[in-house]
Parts: sequence; C-alpha cells; structure tokens
Amino acid sequence: MPLIKDKLERPADVTRVVLEGLCAPWGGSRICTDAYERSIEVAADLQLAVAKAVSLEPFHSLTATWAGMTRDVGATQLSAARWYLDA
Repeated sequence: MPLIKDKLERPADVTRVVLEGLCAPWGGSRICTDAYERSIEVAADLQLAVAKAVSLEPFHSLTATWAGMTRDVGATQLSAARWYLDA
C-alpha cells in the first residue's frame, strides 16, 4: 500500500521535470530564476532612483515603498521557486 508521502511526491517530481523541460531552451530553470532575480533587482533599483530624483514628498515615499514591496514580493517568489525546483 503506497504512503501518502509517495502520492504527493510523484506529482511534484513530474512538475519539476515539466518545468525544467519548458525552461530548457533558455538554459534551464536555474538560469531562468537567476534572470528573474536580476530583473527584480533592476526594477527595484529603478524605482529607488525615481524616488530619489523626485522631491515631491508623497510621490517620493510611495515610490520608495513600492520599491521595497517589489523587492520583498520578488524575494518570496524566488525563494518558493528555488525551494520547489531544487527539492
């Protein structure tokens, strides 16, 4: 009789194989997640540069906050993707 753990691991393994196959034309899942991480860094840096360039206070604070949220949400997504793909 198969264990519940075996039933849960098989779909995850199949999903990893499918995702690796989909990312293969661009170098695999590792390169794709690294590129996504870099794009998040660039977007957050751009938002911070805009916040520093604008002296209008509500816009400055909102843009800086948005940059922090972009960085945090991106880090959470990357952490989950790397955990799932590297498991």
